[in-house]
Amino acid sequence: MLEKLFVFSANTAWDSWAKKWYEHQVVECEEKTGGRYPADLIEKIQKFNEQEHTIDMLEKHIKERRYNKSKHSDSFVLNKLRVMFARISAQMLKPDLVIMDEFQRFKFLIDSNGETETGILANQFLNSESTRILLLSATPYKLYSTLEEIDDASGVDEHYREFLQVMDFLFTDSRQQFRKVWSDYNIALHEMKNGDSAIIQIKKNAEDAMYAGVCRTERISVMESGDYTDDSSVKQPIKVSGEDILSYIAMGKLLKEMNANFSLPIDYAKSSPYLLSYMKNYKIKEQIEKYFKAHKEEIALASDKILWVDPKKVYDYQPLPKTNARLEKLKEIAFEGHAERYLWIPPSKPYYELQGVYRDSRHFSKILVFSSWEMVPRMIGSMISYEAERLTVGKVCENAGNIGRQNTNYYAKTRYPYQRLRFTLSGGEPQRMTLFTLLYPSRTLAQMYQPIQAMNDKWNLTDIERELRQQVREKLKSLKIYRKISNRNEDARWYYLAPMLMDGKEYVTAWIDIMKQAMNNAGEDGEDGISSDRGNKAFLGHIHRLEGLIGLGNELFLGGMPEDLVNTIVDMILGSPAVCIYRSNGGNMSYATALAKTFVNYFNSTESTAIVQLAAEIHHKKKSDDNAHWQDVLLYCKDGCFQAMFDEYLHLIKEATDFSTGDSQQEQIQKTMLQDLRVHTASYDVDTYQNFVKKINGEKATNLMRAHYAVGFVSNDGADNVKNANRKDSIRGAFNSPLKPFVLATTSIGQEGLDFHNYCRKIMHWNLPSNPIDLEQREGRINRFKCLAIRQNVADKYGSITFQKDPWTEMFDAATAERTEGQSELVPFWCFGKNQKIKIERIVPMYPMSKDEIKYERLIKILSLYRLTLGQARQEELLECLFKECQDLDELKELFIDLSPFSKKG
Repeated sequence: MLEKLFVFSANTAWDSWAKKWYEHQVVECEEKTGGRYPADLIEKIQKFNEQEHTIDMLEKHIKERRYNKSKHSDSFVLNKLRVMFARISAQMLKPDLVIMDEFQRFKFLIDSNGETETGILANQFLNSESTRILLLSATPYKLYSTLEEIDDASGVDEHYREFLQVMDFLFTDSRQQFRKVWSDYNIALHEMKNGDSAIIQIKKNAEDAMYAGVCRTERISVMESGDYTDDSSVKQPIKVSGEDILSYIAMGKLLKEMNANFSLPIDYAKSSPYLLSYMKNYKIKEQIEKYFKAHKEEIALASDKILWVDPKKVYDYQPLPKTNARLEKLKEIAFEGHAERYLWIPPSKPYYELQGVYRDSRHFSKILVFSSWEMVPRMIGSMISYEAERLTVGKVCENAGNIGRQNTNYYAKTRYPYQRLRFTLSGGEPQRMTLFTLLYPSRTLAQMYQPIQAMNDKWNLTDIERELRQQVREKLKSLKIYRKISNRNEDARWYYLAPMLMDGKEYVTAWIDIMKQAMNNAGEDGEDGISSDRGNKAFLGHIHRLEGLIGLGNELFLGGMPEDLVNTIVDMILGSPAVCIYRSNGGNMSYATALAKTFVNYFNSTESTAIVQLAAEIHHKKKSDDNAHWQDVLLYCKDGCFQAMFDEYLHLIKEATDFSTGDSQQEQIQKTMLQDLRVHTASYDVDTYQNFVKKINGEKATNLMRAHYAVGFVSNDGADNVKNANRKDSIRGAFNSPLKPFVLATTSIGQEGLDFHNYCRKIMHWNLPSNPIDLEQREGRINRFKCLAIRQNVADKYGSITFQKDPWTEMFDAATAERTEGQSELVPFWCFGKNQKIKIERIVPMYPMSKDEIKYERLIKILSLYRLTLGQARQEELLECLFKECQDLDELKELFIDLSPFSKKG
């Protein structure tokens, strides 16, 4: 009965894992404490019961519960037990210092009920004279409230209320004194006149009073916002086409013919093309559906093609009508320099000049898009990805020749171009042994190329390749003993066997054993990147064939070396994922292969296959050859400096490693990379007129469109909190990796608590927010520690220094060394000082002569001065008053409350 009470309603979790897990935790604690736990806890429970009789109540409840005679509910009893354990735990925990990160999430602790578990813990920690408290938060209170927000909240000014609540908590012993100083400052601000100098001292008094409990350093104390934000594109309105206007007219006409008592908000038409395809869950679309279900004979009224995505055009990868100027602007930016052919963001510090599709990719960036409307992220995810696919897969399909039409269309089940990096068998014989050139982490090849030495010697790619060819030729001389087949035919086995023969049998055998062990691993999740092939007969067949060849030793008979063997091995040295990763991770062959396989899976998608093929055809004049596609992959990796790309990503992951899991740093890095580098493709149901008709007639129909180049990040209707959290983590991890997606479109759910800064310095405000702080918070998602803009600046300025071991650490060290005395430690990690060359790009796709132009100017003006109104009621009215009284904005900025320790030195 006791166990049933404690399980309460968590039967599934209790039976599946929780019971065993918690029992194990207790046993482990008992062993580690030599029996003190749970003995001490039991003793304290007994003492507590002597005063509160909680255990007595529990025993009585259990006895009476079976006969339904207990006067207490299970919830009541369980709550009493929780309170008991909370009090005991609070007494046992006696910290000197309590640190609460992201304090804004725990503001309820300030005024929590003292009889709840939360209240007990809060009182123990937050009101103890012996405990010091450090609250960490960039937004401990709402930073700015507009008049509209105050009206919507029935007159409650959230900024002012939350500010005073936090200050009262921080200054418990001097609350009245602080409020008096702050009130004086408030009055002085409201009565301020132009040229009033007395207010400076009053401001300083308020600043000093607040600094006694609060410190805050902002970029604005180091540099003006204009020094790190480029909004020059805002001054260039987007180009509106006739189709934009026709789309709005067509929707209005439809509603008029329906005799609808509502109209289409013009911002909907500005925000999305093909409105009826994307207005899922919008009331207007629901009303339209309701109307036509009642008037099926009039369904043709909704047939205007400009309102729908045309599946016939999509089927053949045809261009879709340009009916939305904002979308066209995003395409222009997203595909600049043929970026649809990129498979990763180019490295900020390439080790040699980039080639091929990456030749003109300098300073490229992912794009983060914020919109007010939920239809926009789904629209961008599908439309931008379709365009990227049309320009790559569509182009390859167009030139496919005799390939069946059923496989060269967008909706094909098995799409062309087919996977070319798969281990396959034919008649039981392995057919893709050369794929080991991508997966085998050759120790010898890794050692042949030392990026740091090459950079210090100022070698370009031609110099590097010349040196490597010489080294490879010398190595191959010793392998000629294996050429025992006398015919003149080239033997393709040299491609993958030569590096293995260079490494020696012992090393190769150890690697093969790792492969076999991983394949037989009991884990089914495939997180190691290898065991996901568990049971794959073809892959095992290739491993066994390789094992047999290596086992031959000196009895191995090979034919002639291919003419391009030297150049191919050089490409492996510079571009093989396994070799590059092995070179970076300190020689861990297992981890290198697992990650290499993840990259190979990425290369093996239809979209990547088309991109690699196009790159080979356009930049290397190579004809498509399924059997030689692996060589095209090596060329692509070399062109895009895979080594530098991976090293930069590794540096970022190291910075963010979480040591709380108990894993080693390398294990945690490996897990993070395997998770974030997985192929991420979503699908959205994009309505079509044909499917709309079916739905009106009660039939089910879907039109799934892929999202890979761009993805939407919105709340998942009907999904539980755990799934939503996992999805958030998955999308954030993928966007913060150098791989796709390259465009992330989101609503306000991506505005707080999520960082997207690793490879993004461009932000597009699809719709302008009403609160200027929302603009700042949006841009704060990409303007962070060692963000892309910062790294590109650091690489440009310090990329030519002499390196010793770790280029990225040493470049930041060089930048740090140039920090001037007294300058904030935000430099160079969060900002780059005055006149930052490469900036965060703010993109606002405004229609010409729209209200957005005035709205934007007002937002920016308030954003530059809202700090004046810190802790003041009705901030917007105060700012209007200050604008009227003081025309010199620089003079107003002298009234900013400065809580930075750097300005308090001396």
